[in-house]
Amino acid sequence: MSGRHRDTLLRIAPALSRRRPSVTDAEFDDLFVDTQIEDSQLRLIFAFCHPVLPRENQIALTLKTLCGFNNAEIARGLLASEEAVKKRLQRAKQQLIDEQVELSVPRAEELAARLDSVHQCLYLLFNEGYAASSGDAAIRGDLCEEAARLCHLLCGQPHCCSPSTFALLALMLFHAARFDARTDAEGRLLLLEDQDRSKWDAALIGRARNFLDHAARGQQISTYHLQAGIALLHCSAADFAQTDWPGILKLYDILLRMDASPIYRLNRAIVLAHIDGPRAGIDAIHPLTNDQSLRHYHLVDAALGELHRRAGDLSLAREHLTRARDASHSAPERELLERRLLACQ
Repeated sequence: MSGRHRDTLLRIAPALSRRRPSVTDAEFDDLFVDTQIEDSQLRLIFAFCHPVLPRENQIALTLKTLCGFNNAEIARGLLASEEAVKKRLQRAKQQLIDEQVELSVPRAEELAARLDSVHQCLYLLFNEGYAASSGDAAIRGDLCEEAARLCHLLCGQPHCCSPSTFALLALMLFHAARFDARTDAEGRLLLLEDQDRSKWDAALIGRARNFLDHAARGQQISTYHLQAGIALLHCSAADFAQTDWPGILKLYDILLRMDASPIYRLNRAIVLAHIDGPRAGIDAIHPLTNDQSLRHYHLVDAALGELHRRAGDLSLAREHLTRARDASHSAPERELLERRLLACQ
């Protein structure tokens, strides 16, 4: 248990800190003896995903306090403004204080009730590592590794090894298998069609398939199952031209019936463009430009810019790509968008 995590928990949970004002690391770990969870970080995530808080406030507080996210990173993950995230964090902390909530891990039989929130925290932790939203690194492998490690631990817990847990881990490993091909020798980001697939980690893809097989043994189908299925189809294609786009489109259609996320709609539009042409993709994206949850999401402009480029509308392509580049806080992403702009000359 790191001192930072222990001190944070004691500061935010005054009821706990009043009873145990000088708790040591060993004593702090003893607070969780009823849980069967051996990892301190994972125990804390369960503690912070307290059902007294609204789901998004649980996740924002966990990402901020335990994962070290800044407000901009949380905002991107939750499709919210930084100001909205700031208010959520303030409300969450105040609610814990006002209601004197003790942030302790639930008993083993109660863990499943918090599992969905824990899954989403790990999912967003991995996503931030997979496509860093700011800074000079294209990929933050430390975040991805930690998210996959914690998810793997969940798979070994009898009260947490749900089909969704296995599907989430499969999804992480499918993506992690492509890490070495996502950048070139100079560290520049590469689009999927430009990646050298011989660099994909076949052993890791095999492990991901095994976990997806485990996920299929139950009756439950989650969004993680469908996303992992999409990742599997990408990993199964010998080259970009042989990608099973119709199969991926069908999975997105099912996914959207479960969760009408605007991100899924954007991704589906890009898939549609590979089947019916860039104009079809552009038409599918345009309604999303009025979605308030995407007003800070610059990848809408990035997608429109690329599709307009492919359609031959170079002026519109430059307009959208320029907006996307200027809104990005990631140096590798800006460099990639600059290259796409040069392709519009």
